[in-house]
This record gives sequence, structure tokens and C-alpha cells, in this order.
Amino acid sequence: MNTIASRSSPAAVTRVLLIAGAQRSGSTLLDRVIGSHEGFCSVGEAHVIWEGSFEQNHLCGCGVPFRECVFWGEVSRRAFGVDIDQFDRATAIRLKNTVSRIRYVPLLALSRRPRRYQSALLAYSELIERLYTAIQEVSGARVIVDSSKSPAHGLILSRLPNIEVHVVHLVRDPRAVAFSWQRQRRNPEIHWKAEDMPIDRAWRSAARWLVQNAPTELLSTSAASYVRLRYEDFLADPNAALSKILSPYDWVGDTLENSSKMEVDLQPTHTVSGNPMRFKQGQLKLKLDDEWRGAMPPRDRRLVTAATWPLLLRYGYPLWSGI
Repeated sequence: MNTIASRSSPAAVTRVLLIAGAQRSGSTLLDRVIGSHEGFCSVGEAHVIWEGSFEQNHLCGCGVPFRECVFWGEVSRRAFGVDIDQFDRATAIRLKNTVSRIRYVPLLALSRRPRRYQSALLAYSELIERLYTAIQEVSGARVIVDSSKSPAHGLILSRLPNIEVHVVHLVRDPRAVAFSWQRQRRNPEIHWKAEDMPIDRAWRSAARWLVQNAPTELLSTSAASYVRLRYEDFLADPNAALSKILSPYDWVGDTLENSSKMEVDLQPTHTVSGNPMRFKQGQLKLKLDDEWRGAMPPRDRRLVTAATWPLLLRYGYPLWSGI
């Protein structure tokens, strides 16, 4: 775990704890565990709220379609002055696609940008800032937990004057990630029809893991704080991991004790996207899913290892031993 010291912040800011990194790395679980503590509000993968929630009306984590959720209805009215059905989602989606894709990370890292891009970025930044401010007001939380993972989304957030972003760069063994992408699972947020979550080949999963993790490290220079955490270390000792993430800011105190028992009590949340476990409620035992070690085809393991070895070594994973 690698930590960079935090900046001091003004009193009137909206604090966001952004879980960044690659997809299928356990971010929904970490989001739910952190969000189970008093003063934290889990919102899931907020960067897709425009398409998945406002546009497609996916299920909210509370179990009702997004447009029927009382919480998000109030957020929409406070943030944009209109009910969810009246919000101009087409413009929001267009702006996001113009400025917040992975290929725009180099532009976001620059201090000077092309005029047209900068204009769209300012308009989109205003939408984002309004959204998070309203979430904080409606929830009453001290910290919003956002498991968006997107480095472009993180770079945009980190440059907003009234948003204070603390980044947890969550890293998972890419062989476990690739194995997860090959599992067939139902996607419960698509509530109007039966649809499975997307699956992918090992080589594409490996490429995605590299493309999403490498630029995430840029957030260490722009966020209020940056912590790199291995998913496997989190599940080996949840309390120690959460203490390093949260304790320096005095956000929680003795409430971390409930994570030392390797279980957490999950309450309903208003998450907008993520792993299907975002709908789970009640007691959840925290344990490492390492089925990939015995079930992943050796050819796929070798392929993913060969493709990702530079970051495997950087993040402290063995190349061949034990796989």
C-alpha cells in the first residue's frame, strides 16, 4: 500500500472517496464495506449515471428503477432544478463522451487544452459538481463513495474547486480479473428483460487491465490523497486496509471495529451501477475469491502474465510462482 500525504482543504467542500482502477477488481465490495460506516454514502459507479440511470432507467441499489427512486429524484431537483424525467440526459451523455473517455486522459493531464475540448470540459464539470453537491446535501454524508474506477472521471473530479477527491487505487491480480470476465452472470440492473453481464477473452481483459491501471497513477499528483491498495490485501485484513484509507482524515473512529470480524452488515444503498452484489443486504462474510487459481486454463494464465508482467511486478504480484 502506497500513500501520498493529503492536502489541507477548505471547510465548505464536497468530499469524494473515489475507488479507481480496472473493472472486475472488487470495487463494488470495497464501496459497500466503506459505505456501511456512518457518514459515508455509496453511489456506485457514478460516472455512468447519465446513460445507465437517467437514460436507461437501471435499477437503483435500493431495488427500484432509478426514475422512481425518491433519493435520486431529490438529487435531480436540487442539482438541476428538474425532475429526473425532465433532465436533459442527451446533452449530459454527449458532453461526457466528448471529454471523459480513457483516450482523453492525456488531454486532461495537460494544463492547456484545445479550445473546443476545454469548452465542453467546463460544461461537463459544472454538471458533475452540481451532481455531487446535491448528493452530499440530500444524503447528509460527510464523504461520498464513488466506485467509478475511470481515471478520466477521476482527473475531472480532482480539478473541481469545490470537490475534494481522495483516491483509492484498487488493484487486483490481472489473472483473477481475466477469469472474472469469463464468468456468465445475470445482470439484475436490467430489470425489464433477462440479460447477462458482458464476458470477454483473456487477452482483451489483460489489455483493459493495463490501460485502466497505468493512467490511474496520474491521480496521485492531482487528488487530495492517493492510496494504492491490493484487493487481496484488503480481504486478508480489512480493518488494517480501512484504517490506512480512512483514519488519517478522522472520518471514522471506532466504527472500523465491525470490519475486524471479517464480516459486514450491508444496508440498502442508492448505488447506480456496479457488480450485482450491490443489491445484497444483510451480513456478508469477507473472503478472497481465488477460484481462478484452480479453474483458469493454464494457457490463459500464461497469456495474461506475459501481457501484464511490468505492472504485476510493480504491484507486488508473483509472475509464475503459485499460479
